[in-house]
Order: sequence, then structure tokens, then C-alpha cells
Amino acid sequence: MITLTSIREVAKKAGVSIATVSRVLNSDEKLSVSQETRDKVLQTAKQLKYSPREKKTHKNRIATLGLVTTVNEIQEIDDPYFRAIRRGIEQEAERLKVNVNRVIRLSDKKADWEGLNHLGGILVLGTVDPKTLESLYQENPNIVVIDDSHTDSRFDAVYSDFKTVTTASLEHLYEHGHRNIAFIGGRRVVMNQNGEVEFNDNEDRYQAYLAWMEQKGLGQFTHGLLGEWSTLEGLRLGEQLAERSDTTAVLVASDPMAVGVYRAFQKQGYNIPEDISISSFDDIEIAEFLTPSLTTVKVETEELGKFAVKLALERIREERDIPVRVMIPAKLIKRESIHYKN
Repeated sequence: MITLTSIREVAKKAGVSIATVSRVLNSDEKLSVSQETRDKVLQTAKQLKYSPREKKTHKNRIATLGLVTTVNEIQEIDDPYFRAIRRGIEQEAERLKVNVNRVIRLSDKKADWEGLNHLGGILVLGTVDPKTLESLYQENPNIVVIDDSHTDSRFDAVYSDFKTVTTASLEHLYEHGHRNIAFIGGRRVVMNQNGEVEFNDNEDRYQAYLAWMEQKGLGQFTHGLLGEWSTLEGLRLGEQLAERSDTTAVLVASDPMAVGVYRAFQKQGYNIPEDISISSFDDIEIAEFLTPSLTTVKVETEELGKFAVKLALERIREERDIPVRVMIPAKLIKRESIHYKN
């Protein structure tokens, strides 16, 4: 941290206590002072050529991170995927003595960038539109984007290798004789600073499915159903697909959706996997205990969060100035929900 003498100089000139200066400069949201006082402290620190980001060595610098996320609190609790990423962030931050002391949820529709320029870096979780990322970049260039393989190459990014493992999942079905393979998944959700959402079909798993079906000469069997990322949506889309008597297998983009797909086919009298083979992604805890147990992809979600913190710390410590992209591999877990086509 800054030496005590420097804190005293800022505090004396600003006419506030040392504690107030320290808490303002570290973006303490629990500090109850007026905006005028905050501005005065920041202006004084600038006049005295002091900023937490201008320390001479990274050893003296407090590593502080903000988290900008498209996920609301309910989703973070209910969705195993995002819950695991957040857990990875918290675990690695604690291990590396990094403070994640600011969380901005774009879904709250009142995103405020104030104070982000005084943090060491920013983690962005979810798919954020380019204009919002640019706005964040102007506030703080130390940005790490989590879970978006399409983000601008200027930013550090960490994401799962969904394209490769989607191909592996489809090849596994192909090896079991399946050709009429359908896809059920969610649309890519892009959010802006105002919490407004745009949906599109440019989702990695779905695009990999389309490319693979075309490459295999199975274009006539291509059938994709996209909606929201939820169990209920999996049920609804599964019911639509169950009406197609020619489909022999379905690749589902997430385990929670696959739970709904299971229910849809079983309600229609299908036996899994004899009548319909199902493969999915995530490997959440329930996947192993479904009847039959679900073939799925193990996604290293906690590692996404952990690597994001590591990349941010490298930026804070000025260990590199070029952006890097970390693609975390995933693994197909073969269980009982796939059967050889009769």
C-alpha cells in the first residue's frame, strides 16, 4: 500500500481522515460519505500525483478486481454453470490474496462504471456487446472476459473449447450408427450496459453441430431447436422433437436442458437410449444419477474463474502487456444414455 506519510498528505490537503482517504482510494462501497467528498479525495490524490495504480512496484500494490456480469443473483444461485465459475473466481482470489470488491450486474439495468478506473482490473462474465466492452476498456484496460470466445482480440479471454468437444460428442453418436441427429440448445445471449438483451444463433455448440452435419453429408437430417437455457425450455423443445419419429439421437447444449428433454421423451413413451440416444454438456452432479445416466461433457467451469483471476493479476503486476486467450479443454464422459442404432 501507499506509505503512511503519503496518506497523511492527501488526508490533510483534502480535509478528511486517513481512513477515509484509504477507503475512497480502494473503492470501498460501504463507506458512507458524499460524492463531493469522494471527488475531493480523488482530485487531491491526483494533484499530489498519487494513485493506487501508480505505485512503483507491484509488490506494494493492492490487487483489486471488479466483476461485471450478465448473470443476476438468482441465476447465479440456480445455474450450476455460472455458480461454479463464480466459485472458481472466489477460490483463486482468496488463494492469491486478491480482493474482488465490486460487483456490477448488467441485468440490474443501472450499470455505473464510477470507480472502476481505480481498481487493478475487471473480470467480465458472460457475453457483453462490443460497445459496452469498449466503454469498460476506457475506464480500465485490464479486462479479462470469461466464457465468450467471440470477444475482441484486444482483451484477455478464457473460455471452454466447446467446438472441439461438440465434434467429439457427435462422432461418438456417429460411431453408434446415428445419422439423424438433432440439436437442442440455447441462443447466444448478448447484453449491453443498460441490461438490454439481444439473442442470436451464433453459439459455439450449435455452430459446431451445423458444420459437422454438413461435413458428414448429413445436411438433410439437420434439425436445430433453440430457446432459453432452462430445464423447462428443454422440456418444451424436447416435446417438439419427440413428434419427429425419424430422429434417433439428440445433442443437448446443457445438462439442465437435458433433464427437460429426458422428461419430454419419457412422457411420449420413448425408452432412453433404445429409442432415442441423448448426449449433453456440463456434467453437473445430477447427470450421473439420471435414469439412464447421462453421457455428457465435463466442462472445467471452476478453472474458467481461476484462470481469469490469474490473467488479471498478471496485468496488475505488469508482467505482460499483450492480450492472451486461454481455451480450457473439456472431456466427454461416456455413460448409459447412448445406444447403438437398431
